[in-house]
Amino acid sequence: MSRRRTAAAGAVVAVALLAVAHPRPAVAAPDAATSVTCPAAPLPITAAQQDRSWSIAATQLAALSGPASLPFGATGSSAYLRTSAYAWTAGFYPASLWLMYEHTSDPAWLRLAAEYTQHVLPVASWHGTHDLGFMVGLPATLGARLDPSSQRTTAYASALRTAARSLSTRWNGRVHALRSSYYGGKWGVIIDSAMNAPMLIEVGQREGGIDGQRLVRRGTQHMVTLANSFVRADGSTRHRLAFNPRTGAVTGPIYGQGLSTASTWSRGQAWAINGFAQAFALTGDSRLLDAARRTADYWTSHVPAGCIPAWDLDVTDSAAPHDSSAAAITSDGLLTLARIETDAARSMTYRAYALATLGTLASSPWTVEDGRGVLQRQSYNVPADAREGTYSWGDAFLLHALAAAATLQP
Repeated sequence: MSRRRTAAAGAVVAVALLAVAHPRPAVAAPDAATSVTCPAAPLPITAAQQDRSWSIAATQLAALSGPASLPFGATGSSAYLRTSAYAWTAGFYPASLWLMYEHTSDPAWLRLAAEYTQHVLPVASWHGTHDLGFMVGLPATLGARLDPSSQRTTAYASALRTAARSLSTRWNGRVHALRSSYYGGKWGVIIDSAMNAPMLIEVGQREGGIDGQRLVRRGTQHMVTLANSFVRADGSTRHRLAFNPRTGAVTGPIYGQGLSTASTWSRGQAWAINGFAQAFALTGDSRLLDAARRTADYWTSHVPAGCIPAWDLDVTDSAAPHDSSAAAITSDGLLTLARIETDAARSMTYRAYALATLGTLASSPWTVEDGRGVLQRQSYNVPADAREGTYSWGDAFLLHALAAAATLQP
């Protein structure tokens, strides 16, 4: 059932019941602006729902194996598309395979995960993208933790070091940020980069020495720049900004994938929540905890627990495309934030919110047995194509969140 946020009070009640032990909630009162779709009675994900989701994932991920190319996704009723290892989405399928192996301990998943991770490792030396955290960092980090082969884990660690150094070449000391790209000739940064910069911090901490300290410093400062320049006063985020590379000054917004330069693209807000939570977990920097809290609280004040938002948080049309991937990415980020949050009340609220949203995502129509991927009704780039679809990034972050939820104490 689709409805405006004002009609979703039941979800707010659900999160209050889930978090009954809180002395005070971290979420704000409902905001009437965002179009959301909510179940009649949002509830935290159950063990049966988790089992069903993993079963669906096993069927769909196995069906996508075979070719050397990497699964991307399908929009509407179009054919399922695949890419080379140099697409920004290349790392999500091997990451999902690692998560299946972690969940099952089945050597068949280990074989597939190692095989597809090998496809993306050569990308580590490519200086032509800012998405190396997605493309190499995510699958190689999982592989380094899960693969029993010392030879392969050595290769993953080497690729992570190379990828971090490659990404570091995009650093600008005036802007205090890593360049995402040139947009219309403008030196630009996008909020998605919040998911890539933490790789520099993690690799740098592991490496140590002068080079490692440089990586940590650049990764941390990039996240601080995002917190200072991309997070608005109310906790919402901009998608793209142009900077003067000679002075470091912000020269203005650049239109991206949201409704407008003044709106809040749902997946961009989700990347911010997740990235700031990761960065705080690595650094303990209070500026990054503040950014994680502010972006998380903006989301929870616009999207009740258990509800799935439209593709932009400023969209009010109940018929607008959804983005279930944004809800999955946010749930994953909130579980990270709940684990490291220094305020116990906030931690419990973020945890309850994430589990209620996962309860929805693990149900039809968001996960279905006859889909072509795991997570349905995702959006890719609505201004270019308004059809919903199924994509590799939503699959990966849903599984990552499910794995995190399974480790929580009841």
